[in-house]
Amino acid sequence: MSRALETEVAAALGSGSAEKSYQQISEVFLSPPSGGLLELEILGKSHPFPPNSHVLQDGCAVGVSKLGLVQAFLVARKLLQGHVNGSSPKDDREVLGITAVMLLLDPEHLTAANTRKRLLLKRISSGGDAPELLGTEKYFVDSLLTSRLHRHTKSPTLFSHLQWLLRRFSDHGLAVDVLDDLKKVIFVAGERHPRNYYAWNHARFLIRTFSVENEVILDAVKKWAFQHHTDVSGWTFLHVLLDRSASDPTVIRAAFDEILKLVVSLHLTNETVWVFLRTLTASGLVDEEEYSRFLDTGKNLLESSTAFTDQTVLRAALQWSETYRVKT
Repeated sequence: MSRALETEVAAALGSGSAEKSYQQISEVFLSPPSGGLLELEILGKSHPFPPNSHVLQDGCAVGVSKLGLVQAFLVARKLLQGHVNGSSPKDDREVLGITAVMLLLDPEHLTAANTRKRLLLKRISSGGDAPELLGTEKYFVDSLLTSRLHRHTKSPTLFSHLQWLLRRFSDHGLAVDVLDDLKKVIFVAGERHPRNYYAWNHARFLIRTFSVENEVILDAVKKWAFQHHTDVSGWTFLHVLLDRSASDPTVIRAAFDEILKLVVSLHLTNETVWVFLRTLTASGLVDEEEYSRFLDTGKNLLESSTAFTDQTVLRAALQWSETYRVKT
């Protein structure tokens, strides 16, 4: 959702009950349904809501009125200001509702995110159930990151909050399922927002920070990249994983073989795949036989391609690899 408000939305802000909007929307997060992450969507005037209603919900699928959310945000912001400056402190449950509403409208609201951090630490230090509290917060953040919310799926603040949260998992001896996070959060955020730098940077954080079998992750990422062969961020992360497998040439050879077969079968000439291939072959991770196959594949596609753009991509990849290749 854009930060800009349509003229009609701005004009309608004074109508209706802002407090009612706040109560309805905050309750979505305070009493979430079971069965999976929330699937949130902010709906404009083209989606009519029943009178005095700002939320449409069917299980985990939740539609929120844009007008209602703006009204709720204004209420929540005032409540948070009073809580932070101590003039009108709120109980834990209400703080969670306040900050949830604010982050739904503005995923970069640092005060809201940091307030949730402080509240979480306070509740744990006061004897709260750490696994339950941490799991609940992760559910909230994961829901925002994977919903159809354009700014949220690539939010540096939300991904930073998630990384802080996962470090607290480690502090309390709780396991982090890297493969599960990869499939349920990163892959989804990567689809919602292609070439999602922040999502794939989070993937790097996961493999650096937590124990995981590289081959298992490699297989999952390879499949994702094959299905999204124009997504440079996903392919770049695939290269990171192959580099981590440098000590096992059989893994690299098998992956390289699969990629070349994909390129040939789909006649791929897009820049993303060929930048990946030229970088991989120049890195020294593949041997001379594999490098020769790369050259042959590129030359064959070059001969059969008629589009000038495709020819330019292929020539540039072949020339770059020959210039910068590390000899094995």
